[in-house]
Amino acid sequence: MTPSCPSCQSPFVPGAQTCGACGASLLVAPAPGSSEPVCAVHPQWRSVATCSRCGAFACASCLRQGPEGVVCASCHDRAPMGTVPWDRREELGTLKAFWQTCVGMLMRPTETLKGINPDAPVGSSMSFVLLTGVAGFVTTGLLYAVIFGGILAFVPEPEANTEANPMGSSTAKLFLVLGMLAWAVAMPFFNAGMTFVLAGMDHLVLRMGGVERGFSVTLRAHALSLAPYIVGIIPFVALYSAPFWAMGLRVVTYRTLHRTTWGTAGAGALLAPVLSCCLCGGGYAAIMFAAFKGMSDS
Repeated sequence: MTPSCPSCQSPFVPGAQTCGACGASLLVAPAPGSSEPVCAVHPQWRSVATCSRCGAFACASCLRQGPEGVVCASCHDRAPMGTVPWDRREELGTLKAFWQTCVGMLMRPTETLKGINPDAPVGSSMSFVLLTGVAGFVTTGLLYAVIFGGILAFVPEPEANTEANPMGSSTAKLFLVLGMLAWAVAMPFFNAGMTFVLAGMDHLVLRMGGVERGFSVTLRAHALSLAPYIVGIIPFVALYSAPFWAMGLRVVTYRTLHRTTWGTAGAGALLAPVLSCCLCGGGYAAIMFAAFKGMSDS
């Protein structure tokens, strides 16, 4: 949250005592009997911003510029915010950092998230999402291609170029196998795009719940919650277990990185998926009802 002058609402540099735009003092006493927020350390002064790390109200004399934004003096004097292995991939190597982050999120999420910087570049979060998609879908897609290819290899071919099979059975088999391979390649990218969209929907819900941190924080939390897709290295497992595991983990990541309540975090993580399921399920039910009704009328 950018601090602004109580008199003219112009932004000012954290640590300043007077406004550079209007020259007024930034230390203003709250009106008697008002409900204006006051500084957590100096209650005689009005708060002009909240700490982006601990969320405490702070007056102008308590504000500092930190790497993650405007923070209070207490947070600024502490050790820098922690990282997850994924933030140190230049040091550890991409695959090792990815593996260690996923294991930490699966086995000890609270400890892994404790004290980390809630924000990260969008590219960093999306790279993590892309790798979870590779782990979650590629192995299964390749195995599907092998299984279907093996089954079709034993299916006797009918005469080619007939009206019943104008393309020839071999061509149809090849297209099916290639379709499975294309699915394996495309799914990680499709999953990354859907994650970006879903994180945006979750962020709208979280904003309605009162969170103030930006979309990049929500995207980072959403990306880290996809760690369960690492189980996709075992074929078929991720398709059935990872989405529900990730949804539950997302409540934890939203609550921790946004420093919000369990209720707000739960709404942010679950409301959009539940509504999507209801809309898709309702639409499917309506189509089936209309189809059966048409059959019965005829």
